[in-house]
Amino acid sequence: MGLLSALLAGDEADLPPSLPCGATVEKLAAGVWMIAPAQLGGRPLVISAGIHGDETAPVEVLCELADALVRGELCVRVPLLLAFGNLAALRAGRRYLDDDLNRLFAGATGAPGSRERPRAQALLAARAAFADRFGAALHLDLHSAIRASIYECFAVAPSRGACLTPELHALLAACGIEAVMLAGDAAPTFSALSVRAHGGEAFTFELGRVRKLGEGAATEFEATAACLRALVSAAPLPPARATPITFRVSREIIKASDAFRLNLPPDAPNFTGFAPGALIAEDGDARWMAGAGERIVFPNPGVKPGLRAGVLVVADSASDS
Repeated sequence: MGLLSALLAGDEADLPPSLPCGATVEKLAAGVWMIAPAQLGGRPLVISAGIHGDETAPVEVLCELADALVRGELCVRVPLLLAFGNLAALRAGRRYLDDDLNRLFAGATGAPGSRERPRAQALLAARAAFADRFGAALHLDLHSAIRASIYECFAVAPSRGACLTPELHALLAACGIEAVMLAGDAAPTFSALSVRAHGGEAFTFELGRVRKLGEGAATEFEATAACLRALVSAAPLPPARATPITFRVSREIIKASDAFRLNLPPDAPNFTGFAPGALIAEDGDARWMAGAGERIVFPNPGVKPGLRAGVLVVADSASDS
C-alpha cells in the first residue's frame, strides 16, 4: 500500500522507523514525520501539502516522494519534515470541515468546536520540534489554486520586503515556478508562520488548480517533483525552464459584509489585469478601483466576512521582471 492509500484509510498511516539509506524516521503527529539523515549535513527542509483537503495534486506529489524514500529509490541527505495538513478534509474531499486551516497559524481559533483548530496546533508543535532539533529551514508548502492561473505554477513568498536573492530565484526557476508574489509577513499561513517563528525561508507553491484525487494532475508538475527530489537528496537542481516573473502585493481586498460584490467573472484566472480606474469590488459604500498595472490573485467572493477576498499585485520594478 502506498502512502496516499494509507493516509486516506486513517490516521494510523506510518512510515518505517528507518529508511534504506540509513535515515531515521519519527512520527510527530498523524501524517507528519521528521526524518534525520544518516549523516547530518545540508540545509534542513520542510515540505507540506494538503493544508486544504481539495488540493490533491500536491498531496500526490509528496506521497510519491515519500514512497520513493521508503523503496530506497531516493536517499535523504538533509534533515526533512514531511507534513500532510488537513487529513480529515482530504478524506472528505472538502477544502476544510469548519475553518480554513491556513488561516489558523497566527493565533486565530476558528469557530467554536472547530475540527481544524487541534490540527493547526499539532502542525505548529511539529514545526517547532523540527526547528528545535535542526534550526532554520527552507519550507515549501504545496497548494493548488481554486481558479486557473495565467501562470499555472506560481509561488508566494511571505516576509519578503526586498527582492529575492539570485539563489532563491534559481530555486524557484528550477521548480518550474513561472511567477512569484512577494507578500507581507503578517499572513496567518503555515509558510508565513515558519519564517516568523523559526527563521529561514518559506514559499507557498500554487501548482495548477483544485482537482479530485486520481485525475492525474500530479504528472503535470514533474519539474516541481524533480526539484523536490534534488533538494531532499542534496543533488544539483534540475535545469530551469525560465526565470519567474516577480510581483509585489499592492493591497488586499477584505470582505466586510455579505453585501460584498466582486466585479470579476467566476472563471477569470489568477493574475487577471484591469484597466486603470476600473471597479474591482464593492462592499456597501466601500469601493476598490484599479490602479495602474494592478492584477488580482486569489479572488474569492465566497469567503466569510472579515477574510481576504483577493490580493492585488503589480509587477515588481526592482526585480528582473
